Amino acid sequence: MDKRELLAIGNNRLRRLATFASITVSSTLIAAKLAAWIMTGSVAMMSSLFDSCFDLIASLITAFGVASALRPPDREHRYGHGKAEPLAALAQAVIIIGSSIVLAGEAIDRFFYPAALTHETVGYAVIALAIVLTIGLVSFQHRVVRKTGSHAVHADRLHYVGDLAINLAVAAAFVLQHFTGMPWFDPAFGVAIASGLLVSAYHIIRNAMTALMDAELPEDEREKIRAIVMKQSGVIGLHDMRTRSDSDRIFIELHVEMDPDMSLRDAHDLSERILDALYAAIPQADIVIHQDPAGIEEDRRDMRIEARWQ
Repeated sequence: MDKRELLAIGNNRLRRLATFASITVSSTLIAAKLAAWIMTGSVAMMSSLFDSCFDLIASLITAFGVASALRPPDREHRYGHGKAEPLAALAQAVIIIGSSIVLAGEAIDRFFYPAALTHETVGYAVIALAIVLTIGLVSFQHRVVRKTGSHAVHADRLHYVGDLAINLAVAAAFVLQHFTGMPWFDPAFGVAIASGLLVSAYHIIRNAMTALMDAELPEDEREKIRAIVMKQSGVIGLHDMRTRSDSDRIFIELHVEMDPDMSLRDAHDLSERILDALYAAIPQADIVIHQDPAGIEEDRRDMRIEARWQ
């Protein structure tokens, strides 16, 4: 088993573990926040409870998306199933938008019909638990995203970062309402929480659409690929390079210009050296090389794109 296969196995385990951790944390917080909401009557706590319920649904969607993305290529999906992850992320965003609308409506209603908070100590304890668990989960998810590039785990992490802000906001609502006696702090923070959820949904949608629409890699990463290829002895030029990311994989297609008098075997050997160099730098890459004789006139994709751009 080579280095690339070992890396893939390790990344897959991390992604599965991240989804399991997410489901465990959200389930624990739902139980704790339900009890706290019943005892305190806080709309901010209720909004946090709603968010945790939707977190559980989103985490289950994430787990399904990750499991689907990890399926190997088959006859109908020779590029694999990696886009299941950004699709799962989009589903998460829809859930988050729906929950934010419901929470905003409830918070606005509480402005007109305020209610006193009770059992604040229980609320403080639950929020402290939520903050500790969420910090631990977000830190682990951050590590998984850096290691694997998973879109679904990244989306899950984004809205758990939002959860962290939500829990801090709920704590602030409790403190301010307790010391000032002003009942509007609780619904005000509820509206702020709903707004934060909408912002999280926007970022999730934007990242998911980048993958689903086959956006190119950032220009600095494309330049890195170009530099690796051009460094190989025997490479004369490079054109029509296409790149995209799909879950934790990167797809690279490129035309390499070589000496037109080079034998087929030598051209093959040069292509293998290019592949080895690229895999060493980008182990998760899926690479296709087209060999072109240097100096020929042909219709190139780069030229057509440049002409349309201008």
